[in-house]
Amino acid sequence: MSEYKQKSIESFFEEYGITDPDDKAKILLEVTDTIYNYNMAVIKVEKELDEYKKKQALGGVEEWRSKIDEIFTDFLKK
Repeated sequence: MSEYKQKSIESFFEEYGITDPDDKAKILLEVTDTIYNYNMAVIKVEKELDEYKKKQALGGVEEWRSKIDEIFTDFLKK
């Protein structure tokens, strides 16, 4: 099982190499809600005791992570 942890918006900027404040401002509105939902999904996985439900919740985390990757990848292509 993949290990997912809550992450700040700034940590995603670092991960994708976005350092320019103007670039950060441009993508911030687009990515904020998605990162929030990702972190909430991670919390759900962390709190879940039932392994079956935990596995299901992990699918949500992976889905949000995929959306975050897509947003940053599309932004970096521009």
